[in-house]
Amino acid sequence: MTPSLKKWLPASVSMALLAGCAQVPPNAGQSPEDPYESFNRQMFAFNNNLDRAVLKPVTKGYRWVVPEKAREGISNVIDNLGEPNNALNNFLQGKVSEGITSSFRFLLNSTLGIGGLLDVATWVGMERAPEDFGQTLGVWGVGEGPYLVLPLLGPSGGRDVFRWPVSAATDPMTYVLWNEDWYWRVSYAGVEAVDLRSRMMDAGLDDMRANVVDEYVAVRNAYRQQRRHAIADGTQSGEEELESLTPLSFDDDTSDNNTVKEP
Repeated sequence: MTPSLKKWLPASVSMALLAGCAQVPPNAGQSPEDPYESFNRQMFAFNNNLDRAVLKPVTKGYRWVVPEKAREGISNVIDNLGEPNNALNNFLQGKVSEGITSSFRFLLNSTLGIGGLLDVATWVGMERAPEDFGQTLGVWGVGEGPYLVLPLLGPSGGRDVFRWPVSAATDPMTYVLWNEDWYWRVSYAGVEAVDLRSRMMDAGLDDMRANVVDEYVAVRNAYRQQRRHAIADGTQSGEEELESLTPLSFDDDTSDNNTVKEP
């Protein structure tokens, strides 16, 4: 075992043990939309512990060291690498115009945009049209399936799990790093994770955590609503959105049944 693995293994084991300390409500799993709630809450606690112990502090350091303009360039590169995935899924959904736009965005930003550091395509009026294979399956009529929380990846569902392999297959970096040592692939995944966490900080994730009674339920409801909204391309009526969104609880009356207590 390498020294680095010896260093990180005890911490990883400790986090896994801490995850098992999450309290699960007695009625967990009774909802047909979340039949695996007991497992999901345990995995949610694991991911949260990992975030608080590793990802959040690293991201704070990243934001302190790296200037905002440089962080914006890194985000642009990552977004640009996702354009082949956007193009494929736009075409699969019958959105030919958006698929062509995504293709040209990738070509333009990869060349004139210096590998995507500069979002030249947006400057000339080519707006991003993000799509993934989970959305494509939804457009094709595949049901969203049970809610799932995946290790490291976070919220997902029976249908949305298929977006990850398709996303990896369309990411140019998958092939650039194919024959490289494993630590290059891990480093790239780490950069993606830190960039995503930084964007979530900008979006107010940590404020949300501090203001909800049951963070697990809040994240689950927000995720499912966001996915339904994305598949509908923002065309849901107000009534449809209300019907698909389970109200969040912010008072103490529901805390006995729903609060997840972390050790």
